[in-house]
Amino acid sequence: MRNILILTAFVAAVIGPIVPAAGASGRDASARYNARVTAVTDCNRQARAMQFGRRIVQRRNFVKECMIDRGFPAQTN
Repeated sequence: MRNILILTAFVAAVIGPIVPAAGASGRDASARYNARVTAVTDCNRQARAMQFGRRIVQRRNFVKECMIDRGFPAQTN
């Protein structure tokens, strides 16, 4: 009986901190995704305000630099 209690305490000590961290990582990923969507939306709004028109390369570069300034990787379509 004593061995079962020791084993249970050991398993709880090892697995206990891992389980909440796994749940939090999903929320963190969701928060990062939402922050990125908000940043892309704002950068696109600023690009529209700059009135690049048919100068697509300049608009794409502006959005890329805007995202870099906000701390996101420069990935554009």
